Amino acid sequence: MYARIGRLEILDSYTSNIELGDTISVEAIVKNPLDWHHFYENITSIKPGIVTQFIVVTSSGERVAGVGNIVEIEKWSNKGKFGFKIKLRTSRRKSANTKRTRIKIPDETVIKRLEHSIQIPAR
Repeated sequence: MYARIGRLEILDSYTSNIELGDTISVEAIVKNPLDWHHFYENITSIKPGIVTQFIVVTSSGERVAGVGNIVEIEKWSNKGKFGFKIKLRTSRRKSANTKRTRIKIPDETVIKRLEHSIQIPAR
């Protein structure tokens, strides 16, 4: 799992939950306080209501990219673990599944003609 919201990158080791729908929700848990300082600086620069670009890759490999409005940002700390959750309301998004093209398989007659046209030299 991977998420990029604006300039904030959230790698698989930090990501705990990603929910896709009309609202995209990314939740992360950070165990190292030094890493938390890095995330905290980037999170405080993100304000609710701003429009930002995002890329999300789920654990199943689905890739979604687009533009959305920041709806909510939550930050918390609990016994040495830090976490945050960012919710985006998507306005435009594209999934990698929609970009894939289907390859048509040719008819059997075309395949037979191709087989006959290929000649393998004898040794």
